[in-house]
Amino acid sequence: MNTDSNDDLFNDPILSAIEKVELLMRCIDVQDVSKSNIGKSFRGRCRELPGLIDDVGFTPAMSFCYGKSGQKTYEEIKKTLDNEGKLSDEKETERGYGIYLYFLLKRLRELELIDDNQLSNPVKGLTEIRKKGKERIATRIIRPFIAQLKKLSEAVFEAEET
Repeated sequence: MNTDSNDDLFNDPILSAIEKVELLMRCIDVQDVSKSNIGKSFRGRCRELPGLIDDVGFTPAMSFCYGKSGQKTYEEIKKTLDNEGKLSDEKETERGYGIYLYFLLKRLRELELIDDNQLSNPVKGLTEIRKKGKERIATRIIRPFIAQLKKLSEAVFEAEET
């Protein structure tokens, strides 16, 4: 059974995105979070990946994220964010992809499209979405969430240097 807080997250993609960006800000282990390399990388992913989702589809785009992050980094991200630990400001590119992937899978978990086991194992989660014909619905219902992540990341974190 969902609690009131979980009901709010289920029903409101904006609140869910705000909650996740606040979590990331608490977990980045630098004094000025806006200048953190991880925050900059996350901001870049929030700007880059919605277009990739549109171009190649949800599952291929999230598979790309997982490939860029890698299993070890994804597991570290999940464990750290779940426990509100601290992320040191290194391996920012891999972590930026891992955080983006984790937040999208976490949102799908809130929406009950995947379960906890599939959140822990992105390959299983993406397989569930693809095989069960949930990709279209996932893409459609995740849009307001990813749009809000982009807006918030642009407001909170500085841009990556090119």
